[in-house]
Amino acid sequence: MPCRGQDKHIQRIAERFDNQALRHDRSCTVRRFQSRAQALVLSQLDFRPGMRVLDLGCGTGAATLAIAPQLGESGEVVGVGASPKMIAEAERKRRQLGLTHVSFAIGCAEELAEQSAFDVVVCTNSFHHFRDKGEIFRRVLDALRPGGRFAIEDICDNESTMRILDRIGRLGERTHVGSTGSMELRQLMEDAGLEQVEVDRVRVTWFWRIMIGQGQRPAISAHPPSEEDTLEKRIG
Repeated sequence: MPCRGQDKHIQRIAERFDNQALRHDRSCTVRRFQSRAQALVLSQLDFRPGMRVLDLGCGTGAATLAIAPQLGESGEVVGVGASPKMIAEAERKRRQLGLTHVSFAIGCAEELAEQSAFDVVVCTNSFHHFRDKGEIFRRVLDALRPGGRFAIEDICDNESTMRILDRIGRLGERTHVGSTGSMELRQLMEDAGLEQVEVDRVRVTWFWRIMIGQGQRPAISAHPPSEEDTLEKRIG
């Protein structure tokens, strides 16, 4: 599922993380903060044998591979990321572990409509790279089966330390679009049509603060009514 077109933002993400692929897992930020935050959100999800799970922005596959044992051989987990070299590293780990119900693909969030019927979609440590956050959430909704759950984790702008870090990221990294506060995340999820939305602010360390958002695709209607539908209903 390669990214189509010549989107410069996606290209910059791919180039940046291609350059970091081999040393990514050893970086201080990943080991001390991001891996712990990732483990927290995964521990809150009820993975069961036979489930189909999508890991959006999978990097070198840490979350994807952590989820796999909980699904059993009857389940499936798919990791998707924009960086070919990060995906290659994830695939190397998969082969090393001998997992047959795990797959990785080069792709981007904008193409989620090509993936469908997932029981769970997870996204950890990559929300701040998303450019059109609202559109991506709507595509996540399309990728979920009715009643499926979406969980997202990222740095939280409600906290002063993370707000400073987010601003530094925006200045120093062209791929760092920026994160949001917990209320904005909730609004984005609800606007996309997700139900039972919950957003928690979590302290990982004295410095690293995150937010974890969870929501569910409606069991019947996949999308909120359009403005045209609402108008017709009022007229009728």
